[in-house]
Amino acid sequence: MTGPEVGNPSRTASLPRRAASRPPTPLVVLGEIRTCLLPHSVTLDGPATDDLLATVAGATVLRRERPGPLAFSPRHATGVDCHLGWGTTTTVRAVGTVESTAILVGSRLSQLSAHTTVVRASQRKRRPWSHYISQVGVTEVIGDLPDHAIADKELAAGHFAPPGPNTLDLASISARRLDALHASPLLDHQPPLRAPTTRLRWTATIGGSTGPAVSLRIEDELSRTLRVTVREAADLPDAVRFCQDVAVHDWLLTVIDAKVLAAEGAPAGRQVSALAPVLEHLTHLWMPGAQVPAAMRAPWRDLQAAANFSKQWTARIQQVQRRIEVATYYAARGENPPGGW
Repeated sequence: MTGPEVGNPSRTASLPRRAASRPPTPLVVLGEIRTCLLPHSVTLDGPATDDLLATVAGATVLRRERPGPLAFSPRHATGVDCHLGWGTTTTVRAVGTVESTAILVGSRLSQLSAHTTVVRASQRKRRPWSHYISQVGVTEVIGDLPDHAIADKELAAGHFAPPGPNTLDLASISARRLDALHASPLLDHQPPLRAPTTRLRWTATIGGSTGPAVSLRIEDELSRTLRVTVREAADLPDAVRFCQDVAVHDWLLTVIDAKVLAAEGAPAGRQVSALAPVLEHLTHLWMPGAQVPAAMRAPWRDLQAAANFSKQWTARIQQVQRRIEVATYYAARGENPPGGW
């Protein structure tokens, strides 16, 4: 169940300022990221990026140009009054807001990142919406938790479990917000190549003793789960940015794998037309860890060592280049490669 939305184009009132007070200790951060190709034929320049992402009147689109173009929309709040999964057996009631942000990577990829920080409510009863809207991206658990000592672990497990009725649905929120971004009349819906949308569900918890730790799991062809542990609450915003960067590079690997597989056995000319856009539009986006805070670069290195992301990417790029060269040779001769590769 969702509540009012704040920050959409039809409502231009600015978000209320939160009263100065010591925030409660986060139990866990629950997040979901959708990543796909921006449905547009050319890259967007700075002013066009601002126009596309300026979803809140008077708010600022954050952009950087080095080491590659990266832009963030103003944050958007969606009110929720729902249940959170507690492990795989029960639920707890929570009320608050989900923070979502649209992101453009290299003016080519679009992301919708949605997350909420789960905390214990200071009161046992539900409060007015004005209280929750003043805390963008915070969801309060109302009532007692089944076991306070393992709240972070059980809430994280519930996030990864199949959703039940009336449970928090970050998938719907992120998908709806991404559809709204892509419906913009500024986009011509003629991307240079076809590519799927990937889904990354993630959690961030506090408790790392030696520094951030991460664990990535491939669930199916387009879905992944990522667990992040940080040392203290101040590190959680860095964890959010880390998850967004992982989602970008996982998407790039997913797309290039799919393109190589789809090109197998095709006529030479079709192979060139299918694979060349990968080199032209995607290869320059590969820079794992370059766009994350310094504190999260060590976890990126650990993830690289475990999953060999860059080795896989380099091997695939070399494979694409060789296939284009061979396909071009046979296309110039009016022939197809013998044996279809």
